[in-house]
Amino acid sequence: MVLKKKIGLSILIISIAFLAFTLISIYPQTTHLHAQGIKYRLGEEHIGEEKSIAIDMKGTVYTSLTGNKRFVGTITIEGEEIPVPENQRQLEINLGKDLSGIMLYQYNEDEGISHFLYGTIFVNRSFREVTITVMDRYSAEGNQGGNWSGDDGLMISVPASDRAEALRISNHLMKDYLDGYILH
Repeated sequence: MVLKKKIGLSILIISIAFLAFTLISIYPQTTHLHAQGIKYRLGEEHIGEEKSIAIDMKGTVYTSLTGNKRFVGTITIEGEEIPVPENQRQLEINLGKDLSGIMLYQYNEDEGISHFLYGTIFVNRSFREVTITVMDRYSAEGNQGGNWSGDDGLMISVPASDRAEALRISNHLMKDYLDGYILH
């Protein structure tokens, strides 16, 4: 009888600990990153064209029971012209387990709902390192499209004070995405 009580108590303690861990893991967490970074274009022919910028990322990170993460908040990038009304710049980015997601702004205009794709964001677990692949815009009648290339694409990385540090952050955060390719 004593053995059954000890086993029952052990199971209860383990269950409570598991429940507490699960609740702590999925509880929404506020994040705020304000950091200096580097905006640069990939490719050795673009070395020296880097520029220092500031990023302000404020929001809440939600974690599902399966471990997928979702960021809801704003990302302000110094000097960037984003054609979205300021009061409609909240993003909802499904980061998944790999902590990368599409920065797609959805906003209301007189004609209906519009979209603006800024790029793809990659973050580390603590949301203290960020790299963004910025879409190069091309303009065609009625087209707001763009593209990005690992050879000469536009990047933003924070926190970074020079190109080498920015590339290190990008290659680290994008390792799975790049599948062996190294950004230069």
